[in-house]
Amino acid sequence: MKLASLKRKIQACYLRSRLLVLAVNLLLASVSLVQAADTRIAFMSTRSERNGEIFQMNPDGKRVRRLTKDPEYDSAPAWSPDGQKITFVSFRDEHRIQVGGIILGDIYVMNADGTNPINLTQSLESPDGSPSWSPDGKQIAFRSANYFRWDNLFHSDIWVMDADGGNPDNLTNHHAQDSSPDWSPDGTQIAFHSDRNKDWEFDVQEKNWEVYMMNTDGANLINLTNHPAGDGRPAWSPDGLQIAFVSNRDGNTEVYVMNADGTNPINLTNHPAADDSPDWSPDGRQIVFTSDCDRKDDDKNVEIYVMNADGTNPINLTNHPAIDGSPSWGSVRPLGVSSKGRLVTLWGKVKRVNTYNGR
Repeated sequence: MKLASLKRKIQACYLRSRLLVLAVNLLLASVSLVQAADTRIAFMSTRSERNGEIFQMNPDGKRVRRLTKDPEYDSAPAWSPDGQKITFVSFRDEHRIQVGGIILGDIYVMNADGTNPINLTQSLESPDGSPSWSPDGKQIAFRSANYFRWDNLFHSDIWVMDADGGNPDNLTNHHAQDSSPDWSPDGTQIAFHSDRNKDWEFDVQEKNWEVYMMNTDGANLINLTNHPAGDGRPAWSPDGLQIAFVSNRDGNTEVYVMNADGTNPINLTNHPAADDSPDWSPDGRQIVFTSDCDRKDDDKNVEIYVMNADGTNPINLTNHPAIDGSPSWGSVRPLGVSSKGRLVTLWGKVKRVNTYNGR
């Protein structure tokens, strides 16, 4: 009798252990699914009346939703760190003016669902663009340009402002064209591209763009790429160890990745098409980018693709005859769950799996 009882206890204990392992595995798998569900890709598309508007979609390209609807062009969306806001560039509003056939834009911010757009820059004399949030969400770096400056027909600088548009500050203040700022994940540095290495007296057409890095006060400027080809559009990896960028050093525009100190540049796309505008997934495992590899003849079709961080498995997410571009991959605000312990928080995430498909 004692032996039979002992056997039953062992079997019951073994069964509980197996159930516990199964529950943990299901929990972790569900958390992984929810983490993917809690991200979105914002992008620009001309699919609505051939006018640039801001859209968002799930990371698999599904559930495309239009966020802006304005007769003027909207582009360059960027998610706030908390997923509640999106900045973008627009040519709307009464501050819109035109210089030499070029329309000057402003930087706006709106709620993640497209409501309540607010003009942050209201530029009467310069076009502003390329917004990038600081990791704490308190500031926005951006590019601001001037025309007909005494030392250059066109130049632009990297500025930073408060998230409400206040206290704008010029960080670079150089006669070159500085653009595409991107804040490091630790909030201490800003990467950007510049043509300041060109010979300003003789080199009128050629643009030797380089990727630079500086402190957030504009100090300690470092050339990361230092290559005769054009390099630009830097994007920090979430762990801060790498920077994705675009280069034509192999004969056409490709997406590269390098260490954050500029070493070990690697061509990720390696395709005869034009690949551009990289941005990392919040977990750092994938990179979203644009490509015209599906264009035919004179068609200007550009699509948004996603690939693994090592360049493998590129997938067309948009697959639409319109132009899709400027992808920004961000986390969205999660639903409220209890903060009392990690297990409770994880369980809250698991419960959100069932609500995701119905959003």
